[in-house]
Amino acid sequence: MKKYQLFLAAAAIALSSCGNDHDVFPEIPEDPEVPKLEVEVLEYRPAPGQFINENFDVKTMAEANAYAEGRFKSGYFVSLGAFGGYITVKMPEEIKNQKGYDFGIIGNPFTNSSEPGIVWVSEDTNGNGIADDTWYELLGSDEAKRNYSVTYHRPAEVGDIEWEDNQEGSGVIKYLPQFHDQMYYPNWIKEDAYTLTGSMLAPRTIFEDNVWKNQDFEYGYADNLGKDSAFDKDGRYLYNQFDLDNAIDLNGEKITLKSIHFVKVQSAILKNVEAIGEVSTEVCGFVLF
Repeated sequence: MKKYQLFLAAAAIALSSCGNDHDVFPEIPEDPEVPKLEVEVLEYRPAPGQFINENFDVKTMAEANAYAEGRFKSGYFVSLGAFGGYITVKMPEEIKNQKGYDFGIIGNPFTNSSEPGIVWVSEDTNGNGIADDTWYELLGSDEAKRNYSVTYHRPAEVGDIEWEDNQEGSGVIKYLPQFHDQMYYPNWIKEDAYTLTGSMLAPRTIFEDNVWKNQDFEYGYADNLGKDSAFDKDGRYLYNQFDLDNAIDLNGEKITLKSIHFVKVQSAILKNVEAIGEVSTEVCGFVLF
């Protein structure tokens, strides 16, 4: 989540629609030359986190997908929670692989607050309009730990969310009722435990000058102030840009894609600091160049 401590000195900054409903964010402007796409949300399956279930109560995946679509249309963020949480969307048109960047994803990063999400893409090879074909990761700057899995457990009552991974690790997603006092485990996940698998990045969370900071990654991730970020003429963040030429298969081998139809963004870091909570990717929308 975005950090409270970072904003004590920035209370005069306008509230952003693409930011959380409690913290103060730099305004995220829209690019008039690159309009936001109206995507169809196919699956919104976040990991537990401080913005999950907050100010919305849905009971089914269909309702959760409709909630996420509504947030995008209204210019608000959708939180993916802790590691592994993801959202899958169908683009309104085929995205062709062209020279340079092919599409963009709007996040809400700012200085010392990057919460990277790994991006996956898929082509509708079988032509059925369903995201059931092979997924390919878009390679970023950092070495990822692939096929990493975390299982989250529903608590008996509102509180910390226990987890364990597939490498004998365990911990909790810390409950911080002073900031967000609802249940952090998604209401529409019916199982008492669920597992999320993906590629994990090493965190860049540091404590410096009495402030927690999530430092930037070089390139290749959503919700990150990398060198692939687009900015307006005043230097304000617009979105992150992605190139289909960076696609790799599950073995890490480069693959050539002519076009894609589906995009998945997945929270890539498992890091929880008691003072600020979990690192969680946020997505505000998608753009096509």
